[in-house]
Amino acid sequence: MAFLNLEGYLNRWKEQIQISVYLADTNSPEENSQIQKKISLFPQVKKLNFLSKEEALDFFKKNFPDQKSALESLQDNPLPASIDIQIKEEYRTPEEIKKFVSQLKKISGITGIEYGEAWLEGYSNFLNLIKSVGSGVGIVIILATIFIISNTIKLTLFARKEEIAIMRVVGATDFFIKIPFYLEGLFQGMIGALVAIALLYFSSQLFIKWLSQSPYMTLKSFSIAFLPFPWIILVILGGMATGLLGSFFSLGRYLRDE
Repeated sequence: MAFLNLEGYLNRWKEQIQISVYLADTNSPEENSQIQKKISLFPQVKKLNFLSKEEALDFFKKNFPDQKSALESLQDNPLPASIDIQIKEEYRTPEEIKKFVSQLKKISGITGIEYGEAWLEGYSNFLNLIKSVGSGVGIVIILATIFIISNTIKLTLFARKEEIAIMRVVGATDFFIKIPFYLEGLFQGMIGALVAIALLYFSSQLFIKWLSQSPYMTLKSFSIAFLPFPWIILVILGGMATGLLGSFFSLGRYLRDE
């Protein structure tokens, strides 16, 4: 299926993750240096960047020139010294970031930590919702597919009722009778999966073309991707397995009733 490339957005967001640790104004240079050393020992840390109060003030004036006059009217520099922390890739998950932040809060001399907590929480909840909805829809589709294939096999069984009776008379076992129907279920599941993939592929191409021609830049920024090849194989195998299950349920019930 075609889907919004959420994983791509997540990876780009992960690359930009940065935790800002704000230091108390009462800290001495030696204490700030000790805090920096303590943080550097954490396995989550990839890189540190210390920003003194003076450097923070220069950065603010350079990036926010409209607010420069407000700061100049103050006698003291209100901006704290800070340490910007880059996280190693394997620790760039919402759970690991929260765990790391809770460890940082235990270090004395730190007055605040900023890491986009509200956005991170919302993003995590959104991904969990997408996974739950996707799983629910998938289960419903699988059950519906099994039901449809099961009833299709039943119709075939009723149409060949006399042939099956003759096969039993000449000594055919139930397993021998079932084999063609199992193969038919596998084939139907495979054909259904291939047709679904083809339809979704052409639909995704039309959708991508529509997005590229959209006058809205927000829509153009969305990344659309089709299923990778391993997933396509899994869809086909899943369709075959679903077809086999449908055949299994219909055959078992039919042969018991006979």
